Amino acid sequence: MEDLILNGDVYSCLCELPSNSVRIVVTSPPYWKQRDYGFEGQIGREMTPEEYIGRLITIFDKILEKMTDDGVFFLNIGDKYLSRYGKSMLLQIPYRLAYHMVRRGWYLADILIWYKPNHMPSSVKDRFTNTYEPVLVFTKTRDSVYKKGAARVLEVPLQATPWKHTAVFPEALVAELLNRVDLRDGDVVLDPFAGTGTTAKVVCQLGQSFYGKRLYSIMIEKNEEFVSIIENRAKIKKVIKVKDIPYSWEAIKDVHLPELPEPKVLLEDRYGEICIVDNSQEFMAFLKGFFTEEFKQYHREDALFFLGVREYNLDALYYSYSLNRYGYVLRNMLVVKDKQTWFPVFMFAKDTKRVAYRFYIDRVRVPPKSDEKRNWAETEFLGMRVQDILSKNAKKGQVTKIIAKYEDGFPRLVEVRWEDRTSIEFAIHPLEDEFVMEGLELFCPFCGERLENPFDPIGENICPKCGKELWKNLRSVPVFKEPNTVVEALNELEKYKAQSTKSRDIQFSQIRNIPSRVMNTKFYSMDRVNWGASPGARKVMLGEYFTKMRLYRIDQPAIAQYLTLLRKDRGLGVHDVVNRLPDQYKHTVGHWFRKDFGGSLPMPEDVELIEEILSADAQILTILKRTGLKFQTVKTSIKGRNGGDYVKDKTTTADLQNYFRKLYAPSKEYLLAIDKHQ
Repeated sequence: MEDLILNGDVYSCLCELPSNSVRIVVTSPPYWKQRDYGFEGQIGREMTPEEYIGRLITIFDKILEKMTDDGVFFLNIGDKYLSRYGKSMLLQIPYRLAYHMVRRGWYLADILIWYKPNHMPSSVKDRFTNTYEPVLVFTKTRDSVYKKGAARVLEVPLQATPWKHTAVFPEALVAELLNRVDLRDGDVVLDPFAGTGTTAKVVCQLGQSFYGKRLYSIMIEKNEEFVSIIENRAKIKKVIKVKDIPYSWEAIKDVHLPELPEPKVLLEDRYGEICIVDNSQEFMAFLKGFFTEEFKQYHREDALFFLGVREYNLDALYYSYSLNRYGYVLRNMLVVKDKQTWFPVFMFAKDTKRVAYRFYIDRVRVPPKSDEKRNWAETEFLGMRVQDILSKNAKKGQVTKIIAKYEDGFPRLVEVRWEDRTSIEFAIHPLEDEFVMEGLELFCPFCGERLENPFDPIGENICPKCGKELWKNLRSVPVFKEPNTVVEALNELEKYKAQSTKSRDIQFSQIRNIPSRVMNTKFYSMDRVNWGASPGARKVMLGEYFTKMRLYRIDQPAIAQYLTLLRKDRGLGVHDVVNRLPDQYKHTVGHWFRKDFGGSLPMPEDVELIEEILSADAQILTILKRTGLKFQTVKTSIKGRNGGDYVKDKTTTADLQNYFRKLYAPSKEYLLAIDKHQ
């Protein structure tokens, strides 16, 4: 016996192995639609996730043939999202695969969670960042060499690599998995998707550390460039080229929810529900309860739901995918760490084109690791870049003058030189960002009652105090109120604008004399394709800059309804508005009046045209023009980072309820902060 690399298609290479010859399999196959490795017929490029899972099952059937009766198969596989009109659904690929593998003869011995403490950051704002991946532990029989009982959550950092193989499989993770096996002299470890040979290297190291034992590795890899890396990295001398043989596979067919148990319906909060149950039977009952018409009709279209189960089984994980087929969109499977084990909590929303669901990630951001506070007085803001993303044609500029500051030295008003003009801009303090974005309040025009919801596009819009119908005509449109601090700041801005000279015509080349804020580091000379591979590279590429953005988090359906009422009051149709605007608005205007998920807000520069066409000068239109500069940085945010889909230190039902409720409902703390601020 000797270490071996088989170079060829994975199925063809597996056919070369003797039956009952492999005791341990450790692998991570290419994820579906993740990346293109540059050759035809590669796994992961199938048209549908069902075809992808079906193909893996065919390959794993062959692995089952080659394993010893006491063998163990560690399978690390990531999940994917599939977009549906702006609401991407989680496909539950690992657990659908596991379900069908069990039906084919495998025994699922364990499900481990690989949490990545140094996971790559994500810009998603409508769900949690993915921070973990499952490791499924399969065996051929119940009597195996797998040693169950250790911790089921593995905190293993991602490992840097000098190779272009970006799917990093850390050596520490492979070592941890192999330590959970009763290793014997002469054991063969197989990695059918070897990549750059991490498994082979760890096997070599472990074999050297066991006195009197010898472990052997068989690596299967299609990419010849990776084969060369494995040879050098694991010191494997024998490479066999295997000729591809044709094989076929079928897409999986998912099964429907079982008839039992009877559905349980939870009707407590129209904005969403949080339900943490004890066992899988209760879970299935509540899952079926979510699909009842009573439940669907009770909850708002923008509701957000959380359903968790402490003592779960594979059925609970598999059937959660049914949410994507029964009127909902599964957005996250959160892992809650509970001592040495874990349990899942599913986050999902209604599957509708009409409205977006509520999700306020800013309220659960994780504080920075360091308590260090920026000394804004020492920060050099002159020359900092500014991007105007609210213009139809994105504009760039640079800060040329600090006009006014906050007490701690952060800029309050700045002069910005753009490509064709100079302007004075209001900057939002990083610590005030959340307050400003959510500080816009609505009140009943009849009784003055504060309204929790701007506009419900499909439900009733009734004042809870006086009972009068809102948004029926222009007289019943709610009154918008801006925070006093913002009003004062904007008044100050207008004062400086009035005192300043008129905009000057300048050449953008005049700005070039401002010192560049891009540091000269090792990342600067890298090929652009590799930029973004590390926080350091991203800092060089992006640095710190200001972005011109909307001052408020504006509810698009509410604006659409107001514009619709205004248009009808003037006796105009949508096409009448289109015909009075320039040609470039032809495919844009219709979205302004859509009160569904596909609508859009007019740009600030569009508002003046709307005011002219509709003969309106209202406060609601004025707020569409309100913009400010938001400080952007690749450094740790002042408010922290996305909490991620791995939850620890919150194991009680009460803790989880308090945590999740912040995501979809206004908190008492936030409302008190508004009152205090005003």
